[in-house]
Amino acid sequence: MSNGFSRFSNFKFNFRRVWVDVLALISLLLVGFLAPAAWFPIAAKIGFVSLLFSKLIFVSCGILHAHISRKLIWNYIDFNTTTDVMSKVMIIAWYVIIIFAWCRGG
Repeated sequence: MSNGFSRFSNFKFNFRRVWVDVLALISLLLVGFLAPAAWFPIAAKIGFVSLLFSKLIFVSCGILHAHISRKLIWNYIDFNTTTDVMSKVMIIAWYVIIIFAWCRGG
């Protein structure tokens, strides 16, 4: 019983951290979908949905690619206990470069 409660309290804690961001994202999506055709023509709405899904896929693929390649190339690095700053910077740069390359299409 306590395990389910801790999961719920963890969800509540994390939801309190991101509720403003979630609300902003939902608002942008609703404005994009429900705006009158005079503001956003149908072709613009289709382009918006296409861009939304393509960026969703590109970012997700970039994160997965960076995560898999990091595990295959380097040993495990614990950010909490590792004192080597260069190892931390190298991993952060790896994630940034791979995700950026996927998002830009390069």
